[in-house]
Amino acid sequence: MAVFRARAVAVATGVPALFALAAGLLTVSATNPTASAAESAAVPVLVQAPFAVTRPGKRIGYRPIPITHRVSTSEPVAFITIDDGVVKDTKGLAYVEEQELPITAFLSTWTVKDRAGYFERLTAWGSIQNHSATHSSFADATTDLGHEICYSQRALRKSFGERAWMLRPPYGQGADAFGTAVMSQRCDITEIVMWDATVSDGRARFASGKLRPGSIVLLHFTSDLARDLKAAVAEIRKAGLTPANLADYLPRSDVPLS
Repeated sequence: MAVFRARAVAVATGVPALFALAAGLLTVSATNPTASAAESAAVPVLVQAPFAVTRPGKRIGYRPIPITHRVSTSEPVAFITIDDGVVKDTKGLAYVEEQELPITAFLSTWTVKDRAGYFERLTAWGSIQNHSATHSSFADATTDLGHEICYSQRALRKSFGERAWMLRPPYGQGADAFGTAVMSQRCDITEIVMWDATVSDGRARFASGKLRPGSIVLLHFTSDLARDLKAAVAEIRKAGLTPANLADYLPRSDVPLS
């Protein structure tokens, strides 16, 4: 499967400053959402970084870490990703198994506990990746990135038997921070994965007005997972695309990027 992966940002011109700020095109300090454990999977109202495909992280003497909002491919595919893991919805699992959907689960490791089997079944056609240990913001200077990233790598491997190589920072914050790049490289992360579309409450929102080939769709593990999955699949098919396994397009690399 030949897949061309660009390492550039499509810079949008004429975007109002307020929109760019809200959508993540401008870098600002952001307050962490306040949420209970059960609500920590709340979906952001706005999708991140319109018009971005992929862009490199900071070069820090090891290797660049790609930050991917949308995979650059001409193939008619899109990718369903689900974050956190607080709620283990059985209806959502049943729909995934019925449709054999390729799901990439970005798990906060504290949510796994004794339910590893649930996530293994849900990602049977996809993969399990790193979403931190405690869901603390990587933009917060007090966050222990070694624990959030590296401990999670060890915990995921212990629970599921394989090393994760993709990382999604909680809330989408701190993806391009120096500390995130350093710790990611130290702990075998080779891709930082964001998104360009979200589905929550059965509704889809898009960074650039529609899904495109290579779009990465963000959902969360909630009690409405089945409804959101059906909405995501409907939007993907309406756009003439097919759900695909993100790991096939951002494959694990055991060789450091240069």
